[in-house]
Amino acid sequence: MTGGESETILALILDIGVAMMRSGAETHRVEDSLYRLCDSYAFHACNIWVIPSNIQASVQTEDGRHLTQIRHIRQVSVNFDLLDRLNNLSREVCATVPDAETLKKQFSLVSTMTPEPAWRHYFAGILAAVGFGIFFNCDIEDAATAFLAAVLITFMCRWLSKRETNPLIVNFITSFLAELFIIFAVHLGLGHHPGYITVGVVMLLISGAGTTNGIRDLVHLDTLSGTINVTSALTGAIGIALGIAVPIRILPGWSGNDVNMLNPNLLIQLLSCTAATLGFAIWFHVRREHVPLCALGAFIAWLAYLAASLFMGTGFASAITCAIVCGFYSQIVARIVKAPVTVFSSISIFPLIPGASLYYMMAALVMQERRLALEHGITLFVTCFAIVLGYMAVEVVSRHIWRQPKPGMAVSFREIR
Repeated sequence: MTGGESETILALILDIGVAMMRSGAETHRVEDSLYRLCDSYAFHACNIWVIPSNIQASVQTEDGRHLTQIRHIRQVSVNFDLLDRLNNLSREVCATVPDAETLKKQFSLVSTMTPEPAWRHYFAGILAAVGFGIFFNCDIEDAATAFLAAVLITFMCRWLSKRETNPLIVNFITSFLAELFIIFAVHLGLGHHPGYITVGVVMLLISGAGTTNGIRDLVHLDTLSGTINVTSALTGAIGIALGIAVPIRILPGWSGNDVNMLNPNLLIQLLSCTAATLGFAIWFHVRREHVPLCALGAFIAWLAYLAASLFMGTGFASAITCAIVCGFYSQIVARIVKAPVTVFSSISIFPLIPGASLYYMMAALVMQERRLALEHGITLFVTCFAIVLGYMAVEVVSRHIWRQPKPGMAVSFREIR
């Protein structure tokens, strides 16, 4: 390669890494892909550092020159369809090693996606919110309110995404308006259980991808990246909690006093969480042929939770069983369909994500019921800890089952997921 072409190739490789991060990829996966791309183009002495907000690369060309480039990642969203396409592009580039002009055209073609129609986003939000509303014991009138609240949340998410990037502010405004709407709707007779409705619709704002990616980064000893991802997810959760708490504080007599519970019918639990996860798969732009696999993963994971709870109760042991089953399912399916693991692990775990505990903890704090708030806070922590340990166990075992060669070794990219 000439000097100018080497710089262009490195720039395009970093552009691919930035696009992956913006689409919701795990940090260590992006770093691994960039190492392999650089190795394919015969760069030497490669040093690549990736965190959620920054990518840096320093390489040596065949003629001995040293190149260093840096990218700042300003905004991260979740688009698993684009991530899947970028993953396939990386695999193809490592296999064919195109020249700079061809690589630029290929990257441009993959990055240029036809925007999805607005109705698809609204449909996904409604399906997810109503599905989880029924999962959390909403009746017919409650489900109707959840339907309308999902429309409001989807509109606010689309509107605010063009104007604000801080997850705390976005989640606070959206959850505040949604909670106000739910309280007034129930007060006017449209629905009976504001708590059940809120728990269902607030799941639309919870960052499952950020949490699971942060956990996976920490497992891979990417401490800074994991901390940034988890902190960002927690910041968004604080925004949700504050947005819910303020209307309850302003209108204490209207907010109701629902008891935290799931739908007593186990079949309805399975079907509703599967339908809700189907909605989330669409919400996060999962590739269409992979959407049913995400929903199936949620069904299997929650079935494992229900089966475990028959013997061990609805606590830590059942939660970690659910996380382990979900983790192994995601690893196996990702290798079968040659897609990133995070597409399935981030979506299929949603039935276990403790959105209900977050809501009831904040409601109890606002009502100054410290003991109840502590109980829900402990449940929130224990469930998150179970997800961490479950995914950690799967990561450790999968590393020995599916060994990945170290960066720099000659390898077919088909082995890389």
